[in-house]
Amino acid sequence: MFARPLRFPSGIDADVFLRDYWQKRPLLMRQALPRAAFTVDADRLAGLACEPDIESRLIIEDRTRGWQLRHGPFDVGDFAALPESHWTLLVQDVDKYLDDVAALVDHFDFVPGWRIDDIMISYASHGGGVGPHIDAYDVFLMQAAGRRRWRLSHRAYTDADLLPGLEQRILSSFSVDDDWLLGPGDVLYLPPGIAHWGTADGDCMTYSLGFRAPDQRELAGDWFQHVVAAAGDARLADPDGIPAARRSELTPEVLAQARELLRQLPTPDSDAFGDWLGCYVTQAKPQFEIVPRDTAWTAHDLDAWLDAERPLRRHPAARLAWARHASDGLRLYCHGDVHRLPDTLGDAVGLLCDSRQLPAAALRALIHNTPGARTLLLDLVNDGVLEAEPQD
Repeated sequence: MFARPLRFPSGIDADVFLRDYWQKRPLLMRQALPRAAFTVDADRLAGLACEPDIESRLIIEDRTRGWQLRHGPFDVGDFAALPESHWTLLVQDVDKYLDDVAALVDHFDFVPGWRIDDIMISYASHGGGVGPHIDAYDVFLMQAAGRRRWRLSHRAYTDADLLPGLEQRILSSFSVDDDWLLGPGDVLYLPPGIAHWGTADGDCMTYSLGFRAPDQRELAGDWFQHVVAAAGDARLADPDGIPAARRSELTPEVLAQARELLRQLPTPDSDAFGDWLGCYVTQAKPQFEIVPRDTAWTAHDLDAWLDAERPLRRHPAARLAWARHASDGLRLYCHGDVHRLPDTLGDAVGLLCDSRQLPAAALRALIHNTPGARTLLLDLVNDGVLEAEPQD
């Protein structure tokens, strides 16, 4: 892990970035990361793309056949048959499989951690790219090797501007407002909705740190499923004393009774909504479910591990967030579950949510100074959310 934080341009720090750029406008950061932070080469990336459980794609721009999209897993023959130029290999969620890639997330500890989705790595031959397009989420584009040209357009585009008949959403036209050539260590931040087009200037490799941005339709779908699951068996009944002459009318009394049944369900103004949202944003993709330990640890096992100066780490796929409830303490949202905790565990929750690596000394101090911290750590270890680092 590299201790040096992301290097902003002169006159900009994390607070200025969040105020003036985050989800507002692009920012090019020259030499923002050390070249040594990027450890994956083309062969290693190609090996990941051959794994059946890892999501990968090949995008080829053919002058006669147009854009072609192929999904992995791939094999040696697939790579051998590629043209000399104008193709891109993309591999998703590399941070879930390689610790040295996951360590890059630590450079971005100034943005909301619960939003972080994954680090995708792309290798492109000369001229390769995925075409001009728009992302609906924030992204940091980190140039790892070689050079890539990024062109940005601040025009407003709609679905009518897309090339028809393609699985990938590529713009049919593109007006250039910014044109930048990035080299190793350069980072380009793009907020949602900015059209961009990256093309390789020679062979190159780019890391993309992407963020989750659920839209209104996605939030509504999951929330209403949650509300339906909370509903009971109470039924709509007819009010007393309906005259026979009004038997076909939806009377005000009927409407009032229906409204009352629905008012008993959770609403976005309730604490239940906060717990649902915390669970929703920390849910993992289906392929990254965390499996509990085969053999549960006891408090003695945990203490012995930490007394031997052995650290714990968060599972690479674990997603955590927290919230404070004025009425009844803290909530730790962890991989789609909620832990209701007392306010006294605030330091423990902060450490767990903000750190991937958990040194033994810090955890021992937490246990010594904070009642309930040992129980929380033990629960997370046995759930598989925290892992014991391999012994040497």
